[in-house]
Amino acid sequence: MKSVRQLVLASFTLTSAVAVLLLYGCGGDSAKAPPMSIEETFRTSLHATRAGKATWYSKQNGGFEALTNISISDMKCMKCHPGTKADGSPIDPATYRPGCDDCHSSPGSPVSDATCLKCHSRQAREIALGYSDVHRAKGFRCMSCHTLEDVHGDGKQYASWLDEGAVKVKCETCHKAVANIQVHQVHNNTVDCTACHTQSVISCYNCHLQSEIQADRKRPHGIIRDYMLLLRRKPGGKVHSGTLMTLNYGDKTFVAIAPYRAHTISRNAKKCEDCHDNAAIREYTQTGKITVTRWDGSKIVNTKGVIPVPPDWQTAFRLDFVDYTGDPASPTTDPTKWVFLKTGADGKQMLYAEPLTPQQIEKLSQPYTSP
Repeated sequence: MKSVRQLVLASFTLTSAVAVLLLYGCGGDSAKAPPMSIEETFRTSLHATRAGKATWYSKQNGGFEALTNISISDMKCMKCHPGTKADGSPIDPATYRPGCDDCHSSPGSPVSDATCLKCHSRQAREIALGYSDVHRAKGFRCMSCHTLEDVHGDGKQYASWLDEGAVKVKCETCHKAVANIQVHQVHNNTVDCTACHTQSVISCYNCHLQSEIQADRKRPHGIIRDYMLLLRRKPGGKVHSGTLMTLNYGDKTFVAIAPYRAHTISRNAKKCEDCHDNAAIREYTQTGKITVTRWDGSKIVNTKGVIPVPPDWQTAFRLDFVDYTGDPASPTTDPTKWVFLKTGADGKQMLYAEPLTPQQIEKLSQPYTSP
């Protein structure tokens, strides 16, 4: 005969098994997996995988690797971390792995915006350059808009923050009645909020990739600002704000174009003439070219304002490039060592976006007055 202890254990085991089956199902299509912990979802998050870097750099996606033939695993990009851990502990690049302690000084501790901005340097640069933002002006913090899933992951692996679902926050999450506003009815179905309410996109320009490879040193020629590309977002096709990133490696030059959501949002939208029949579209109509950047004899300067991305952007965009002739391994940059390299990009990449259509370019070329 079984002892009392054996009977109790058998009863407990059966009860537990029934509870699990009731909670998660009996298998097949109706089975539900147990909820994932934050530790589990973080391992698949973009903060942990850094997959966006590899996606854009990879040769398979037409990225920078096509110029260098150097794998991203042979560079230090995937282990990049500024400064220290959140509690002040130093970073050892040889052993560093992304973890919760990058941002949290202790498990579950609050994370300041300053911690976010250590890595999200473009947003930090927007603030440093004095750009306003309607949300920031009202006291919004990073997590006022972004969800925990944006930061910790949702259990899915994304190739970039531009993947559908990777970033959950949308303007319409809070601004639910925008379609009912009269001025929005002109463009509401075809134009994204960012296309009209973004004041400026900021980009580092002409990064010197030899410095990155040889010395883990980020060395752009400078910053371009007060501009914004106009392109179509994939999927969906809505007209969206966009950005570009450029580099040189030896005598090879490269440009990547993508949708971008700057944190320089204004309450008042752009005027019609900021996009319609503006200087860039007139240059394109008259010459078939759009000057995006040019060497002025001492430095690169960029065209200001809205720059449409036409169907033939690969040949229409004029981009001037420079090379750094100083020591790539030097921790400091000598501004006199930048020299003009050439006009034109040898490599061109566009992901998560499409150029504007010929019909859209035709509409932009016409003067327009808002009703």
